[in-house]
Amino acid sequence: MLVTSAALYFIHGVTMDYGALLVFVPLAVGCHAAIGFVLSLRSRDFTAMLGLLVAYMFIFTVPSILFSLGAIDGKYEWLLMISPSHAASHLIGSAVQGEYRLAVAASACLYLAGLATAIFKFAVYPTFKAHAARG
Repeated sequence: MLVTSAALYFIHGVTMDYGALLVFVPLAVGCHAAIGFVLSLRSRDFTAMLGLLVAYMFIFTVPSILFSLGAIDGKYEWLLMISPSHAASHLIGSAVQGEYRLAVAASACLYLAGLATAIFKFAVYPTFKAHAARG
C-alpha cells in the first residue's frame, strides 16, 4: 500500500485520507465477507453460488454503478444507501476525494457495521455451526 500510495502521489499527484481509509475499508470488507459467507454456506454447489452472486450483484451493485455513471439522479442516493455496495463505495470514494458528508458517512459506517454483525451472528454462525457438526 505504501508503494502504491507513493506512486499515486509522486506520479499523479493524488492524495487520500489514509486515516479514513483505515476505518472504511475494514467496514466494507467485513460486511462483504459476511455476505460472501452467506452466499457460499447457503449454496449446494459452485454453480448455485454463482447464481446467487449474480442475483446479489444485479440487485445491489448495478444501481450503484448506474449512480456513479450519472444514470440515477443524486436525489435518490439515500435510497441507494440500503445497498452495502453503494454504502462502501460512498465511504471509499469520500476518503479518496476528501469530501465528506457527515450524516451520510456516519450512517454508512453504522449500517455496514450493523449489517456485518447481524449477518455474522444470525446467518453465518448458525449455518457454519450446522455444517461443521454435520461434517
